[in-house]
Amino acid sequence: MMILTVLLSLVLAAIAVLHAYWGFGGLWPETTESDLAHAVIGDGRARMPGLFACLLVAAILAAIAAWPWLLLAHPRSEIAFLSGAAIALVFFLRGCAGYSLRWRARRGAEPFATRDMIFYSPLCLVLAAAFVALLVLVRRT
Repeated sequence: MMILTVLLSLVLAAIAVLHAYWGFGGLWPETTESDLAHAVIGDGRARMPGLFACLLVAAILAAIAAWPWLLLAHPRSEIAFLSGAAIALVFFLRGCAGYSLRWRARRGAEPFATRDMIFYSPLCLVLAAAFVALLVLVRRT
């Protein structure tokens, strides 16, 4: 259970840091803002969202990265359980959306479309499964 908690937190914290980095103008893994927007947004826009939007996403991801520790600290808390279930549901829906025709029609720009099929959507599904697994493990103890 501890390994799962650490892994979940580290992955989500890394993604949060990446969003903050983008907010402050970082371009990795691309070399131009236009290329980065095409790689991580997928709707054909040539500019990245602004600082506020990127930092908002980073803050939300950082809070989600802290959630497994909240659950471990309060394993019988209904709020912790329900919020974890909501987090799992959001990741599950985002992961599934990446494979829908409607999503593809709106987010079909390359290289996002390919990366979404190979990396982003599967990662969301794995995160959803990890949150569900942690919820189940904590409830069993």
